[in-house]
Amino acid sequence: QFEEGSRVAQIFSGCFFGGLAMWLMFANSNKFSFVQRASLEKRLSVCCYICTYVALFSTFFNLLQLTEIDDSILPYQDGYTMDLCRPIEWICTCPLLQLILVIMGGVKIPSWRRWLMPGLALAILVTGLASTLSPNTPLRVSFFAVSCLAFAVLFYFNK
Repeated sequence: QFEEGSRVAQIFSGCFFGGLAMWLMFANSNKFSFVQRASLEKRLSVCCYICTYVALFSTFFNLLQLTEIDDSILPYQDGYTMDLCRPIEWICTCPLLQLILVIMGGVKIPSWRRWLMPGLALAILVTGLASTLSPNTPLRVSFFAVSCLAFAVLFYFNK
């Protein structure tokens, strides 16, 4: 009877500490507007720190995938079991990787891309997850179309 409570506590603590780590990463670092104008050495250093956080998050989520906590059964897919941690990991890490591209570009990249590129990556992943979890086909196709449109915009700006 305590198994469900333990599972809820594990999920809550994982989400809480993941959010805390993200907040600490941004609260205790330089402003990205300063970093983007800084020297190549400083930009590379900040990007390496972000990559370290990405690696830590990926490690945490990959270890969590080994458990049954994140297993989600999709009834409309003939009982297909999906590891929900995988798309959550991508949602947490891929926008940071897009941010690294903008920071490494320096002053040649407009500052508004620091928000656009991670935002587009987040939109692609969230609509992709919504498409996966949607039970009916028209809704699934519409989420997929929005995701493809966001990807086309992201691709256009990353040329």
